[in-house]
Amino acid sequence: MEGKICNCKIPANLQKDMMYEKIREYIAAIDPELCADDTEYENRLKICSRCNHLIGGLTCAYCGCFVLARAKKKAQKCPDPKGAQW
Repeated sequence: MEGKICNCKIPANLQKDMMYEKIREYIAAIDPELCADDTEYENRLKICSRCNHLIGGLTCAYCGCFVLARAKKKAQKCPDPKGAQW
């Protein structure tokens, strides 16, 4: 299993690239009125990148979301049960 994200025959690096592409497509489809501005988005991602509960640089261990998508939505908050970090 080493080097694979799932049991399929697609190499792990390609799987991750495909996942990032799908997340980018999802983010691009969000109504701009619902999006955090670029500065806020980058601040949120910076906070997430330092969190011990970020899995593989992509997924929040608290809620299972893709942090790139959650952080983009203005109304969303960090799901840390000890208190939102953003």
